[in-house]
Amino acid sequence: MLKMVGAAGILQWGKSSKRNVICRRAEVEASDSFRWNRRRKFDTDEPGLFHAVTKKQKELHFVCEVGIEMADLWVRGIKLLSYFSVILEKTGV
Repeated sequence: MLKMVGAAGILQWGKSSKRNVICRRAEVEASDSFRWNRRRKFDTDEPGLFHAVTKKQKELHFVCEVGIEMADLWVRGIKLLSYFSVILEKTGV
């Protein structure tokens, strides 16, 4: 299960602390490096695929089972929370 935690902009899945990341940006569809690395598997154009880039410049790719509409909602939510987390970080709140 994937979830966003509060205004901190933390994307969390699973129970391990290694699966808690601070997102900086997100986009619907696969990144170019992901497409290149999986070019022989033919699964980069799967509907509902989106990726998030963390504070440490790591790319995380996820697939929504529902489809592209739900992936678009996830991306909009990640962008919104990461925007607020940057503002809170700058103001020191």
